[in-house]
Amino acid sequence: MRSVEKLTYYMSLRRRKRGWEISYNIGSEGKLTTILRLNGRSTDKVFKGVIKALAKQGAIIPSKVSEDAQVYAIREDLGPVIGAYFILVRRARNIEKWNNFLNNLLEEQYVGIAKAFSVFLELAIELSKSMPKRPRSKSYALSPIV
Repeated sequence: MRSVEKLTYYMSLRRRKRGWEISYNIGSEGKLTTILRLNGRSTDKVFKGVIKALAKQGAIIPSKVSEDAQVYAIREDLGPVIGAYFILVRRARNIEKWNNFLNNLLEEQYVGIAKAFSVFLELAIELSKSMPKRPRSKSYALSPIV
């Protein structure tokens, strides 16, 4: 019988030449796959909102924290929820509304949404795998890069 691999979910905020960038990674036993990356004006606000919401739930562990990079491990049951949240919040204009939504979601005020988010992320990854790969580009699990 095959053992089921335990996946670890990571999110990181790194300073780049053009500003901040969030990376969302999934992996096990030293093999990480970058699922998505976000950058733009509100990137640091999105990241801080997620950190604050997860910290209330005791669902994050800091892996590396410095001035130029912050890396956190996310609790296994909330990892897919946060990945789907990053996809949804990518083009959002009002980050505060989305941060409130995430807080309410993690406090279980929206029954069933967390499971739907998990399925949404799995579906997005599967659909992305069916897309043809672009030559000479970085490989991400979600295509196009979000």
